[in-house]
Parts: sequence; C-alpha cells; structure tokens
Amino acid sequence: MKHYLKLALLASCACLAVGIADAKTLRFAESQEISSMDPHAAREDFTLSLIGNVYEGLVRWNKDLKIEPALAESWETLSDTKWRFHLRKGVVFHNGDPFTADDVIFSFHRAGAPGSPFAGLLEPVAEVTKVDDYTVDMTLRRKYALLLNDFAGLYILDKKFQESIGAEKPLDLSTNTGGAMITQGIGTGPFKLLSREPDVKTVFVANDKWWDKREHNIDEIDYTPIKNNATRVAALLSGEVDFIRNVPPQDVDKVEKTPGMKIMRAPHLRTIFFGMDQQSKVLAGSGLNSNPLADVRVRKAIYQAIDIEGIKRSIMRGNSRPAAIMMAPELPLYDASLEVRFPYDPEASKALLKEAGYANGFTLPMDCPAGSFINDEQICQATVGMLAKVGIKAQLTLHTPVQMDTDLPAGKYSFYMLGWAGLPTIDAYNILSATIHTPTGDLGAWNPKGYSNARVDELIPQIGTEYDPAKRKAMISEVMKIHRDEVGKIMLHQQFLTWGMSDKVHAIVPADEYTRFWYYTMD
Repeated sequence: MKHYLKLALLASCACLAVGIADAKTLRFAESQEISSMDPHAAREDFTLSLIGNVYEGLVRWNKDLKIEPALAESWETLSDTKWRFHLRKGVVFHNGDPFTADDVIFSFHRAGAPGSPFAGLLEPVAEVTKVDDYTVDMTLRRKYALLLNDFAGLYILDKKFQESIGAEKPLDLSTNTGGAMITQGIGTGPFKLLSREPDVKTVFVANDKWWDKREHNIDEIDYTPIKNNATRVAALLSGEVDFIRNVPPQDVDKVEKTPGMKIMRAPHLRTIFFGMDQQSKVLAGSGLNSNPLADVRVRKAIYQAIDIEGIKRSIMRGNSRPAAIMMAPELPLYDASLEVRFPYDPEASKALLKEAGYANGFTLPMDCPAGSFINDEQICQATVGMLAKVGIKAQLTLHTPVQMDTDLPAGKYSFYMLGWAGLPTIDAYNILSATIHTPTGDLGAWNPKGYSNARVDELIPQIGTEYDPAKRKAMISEVMKIHRDEVGKIMLHQQFLTWGMSDKVHAIVPADEYTRFWYYTMD
C-alpha cells in the first residue's frame, strides 16, 4: 500500500504544479465500471480500453489502427518461429522503477498462466528468453502471422511492484479476494492512476515522465460510471461530464442540437448477428422431431424475413451499416465484392420454409442480451414480429451480458444474438477461429453446436500462419464467401459509434472503440 500512497502524493503534486487555471480535466462517463486495474484479469474491451492509458504493450495500435512500436522500439524475425524484440531504453514505470526485459518475461508468464483469460492469446508462444536487459527472444510453437496484433493487447507490468503487493498472478474477478489490483496499478503509459473508488470514481493524471512525445494537453481524467442511459445523457447536457461514449440512437439529435455539444460518429468493427444450433438432431424447444436450422433453406428464410433496413431506420436511427459478411470494411484484407446481402423478402421466406417442409412454421427459442450491444433488446423484439409474419414463432428470453457470456459458449442456446469485432487482434483470423470454425479444442469456442464446413476448417488455421498478405486475403475471402452463401450466421449490421461530447473536447473515434486519451485535447 505504501507504493500506492507514494504514487498518489506524487501525482497530486504534479497536478498542483500545472496550476489550477491551466489544468485540463476531462470528465468521462460510461454505463460500465472498470472491472479492476489488473490488465490480465479479463479480456473485456471496455476495461482494457480505459486502463490501456495506464499500461502499454510491446507494440500498440495508433489512431489509424496501424501497429507501431511502443515498449519495443524494433523487432526482427530470426526464423519463421523465432522473433527478437529490442526494448526501449530509459523507460520508467509510474513509481520510478526502470523497465527491463525482466518485466516483459514476468508479464508474459503471468498473463499466460493456466486459467488466465489471456492464456489462449499467448498459446502460440512457447518460450520467452532474456538475451540481455533490453532484448528478448520469442520462440513460437508454430509459424504465426498475428503475433504483433496479439501483443498490442497484452500489457506489461512492473515485476518488482507486482511482487511487493502480492499480485504475481492475475486477479480472480469471481471472488476479488485479496485483490490489491482492484484499486492499484503501475504502468508506463501516458496516464497514471491517482485514485480509485469502485462504482464511484476513478481518477487518472498525466504522466510527465512518459517516454513518448506528448500530443495531448489533458492533465486529469475523472471517470464516473453512470449505468442509466437517460441519466448519463442528462449529465452530458447539463455539463456535469464532458464526454460519454455511445449516445443512445434516440438521443443523438438532442445532443447535436444542444449548444456547445457535438456527436462524433464512426462505424464499429463489431458485426452483430444471430448464431444458431445447426448440429443437434432435434432443435430443443421447437416441438419438432427435427432441427430445421440444419437446413440452409430455413436459415435463408429467417435471413430474408428480417427487414435490416427497417431496423436501421426505426431502431438504430440510421446509425448502423447492414452487413453481408462477418467482417467490417475497416478490418485489414476486407473484400468489398462480398458485401452482397440476400434481399428482405417475406414471400421468398415462406416459399423456402414450404420447400424445406415447414410450411406451417415452427417454434424457435431465441436468447438475446439486454445491454451488450446498442439496442440489442429492441432488435430482438422486432425480429420476433418479423419472423411471426412468415410463420416462425420466436420465443424471446433476455439475459444479462454476463449470463450470455457464460451460457452461450456452453451451448445452452439454440438461436442467439452475438457480436464480434476481432479484438484485440483486429484481424479476420480472430473472428474466423472463434465464431466460424467447427468447435474443436480452442477453435470455435463461440460457435457452439454451430456452423461447420470442412473446407472452411481447413483454411482457417492456414490463415493464422500465412505471412503473405495476398495469400491471406484470398483465403479469408474464400471462407467469407462460403459462410455467406451457406448462411452460417444470420448477418445484421455493424453498429455505429456515436460519441457525445462538449465541443471543447477534441477526440478521435477509432473503429475498435478504444479511448486513446493521449490523442485528445481540450480547449
């Protein structure tokens, strides 16, 4: 605890030195709370986005979502399965400890430990070896194309500090017992933690010893979780906060028309879709002795019964982009020629159901999250009505995001809403290996009892190992086309990011939704 108090006192002095008149404080609110200050405790985008201003990886995504050096200033491949990273010299952690190779090795072992949510991300790494204080070698289990992408989402910790607070292993968020990192954290990033009161407020201050050039002019970030949408929007409009992410579509016009306020828009990498059980012989809850979802004609009938333009117009208020494939245009190696949706056509849906032997429809259990994606509950409710028009009686059950994240990969749902962005790797392989590959070992974990195609399963591992961009793109396109044509998922849209803020805030809105505050300025 003495390390944390010392840091707080130093940070307070730094703020006073700036001078009250010149200090720039960004007051930020969001519906979620930071799960902890432990960057290895959960692969949860919101928390990793926020604490990514405190911690850094060997590499990072810049504002254009391109990989650039961070704590590693350069790297080289010694062979197909061995990489060498040259670490940045002169970097210090927020408590003054020097950054060295020992911190990298400690962090990789910690994040890759059995049971860690990052163990899968680090699975391709067989060994991390110290060459000297500022050089480390990574030996891979196999040729792997996305090493740098993965490393951008893996943050480096101070070995000495972690040992001093008894946090050599990632925090178990199911118990939080003895969890020093619920409220403590030391990194090398552009901002350092000043204070944290969970569910109330977390305060960050600028790191005046950051190794990189300071482009931002923000001295303090005050984060307050405000769960209720209306309350959060009201806090923005009243000037209580300066910045909120994901203004509800129904409030976008109100924010834009308020003097001194603005909305910044950008499409998100995340594609929203319906997944389904295609493997069970009998569809649970359908009242049938068969599984209609195993028939591509039925899947296409469901697809063509959903008015995606109506959802965009009435529910998303224009803040969505209908999708034909499981890949946003902002992702590398995207193939625009595949972006062709089956048309909305209820009569064609009825004809397909009749052809498949389900002229009288069937009962379809539907499970959806309430709060995971923008207007997820409303979209699912609208879909129930659309399916009813073609004879499919959808029975909707809503779940908390936590319950969905637990029960969905366990295969407890027959027809469900899910969204996937390819984070943190920002690459199609993440999407394909998690949501399209036949469930096998670590592959297809988010495709339980779902889509399966032998050619697709053959190509996906090759996409993960191929270094040549042209060859990778050809394979990705082939997989996406097969999956689209066979209606492996019912594709919906990419939701737009609609970030509301005071017009004195100058932000970036990257497609991965991460808040990289080192690019922000304030008037």
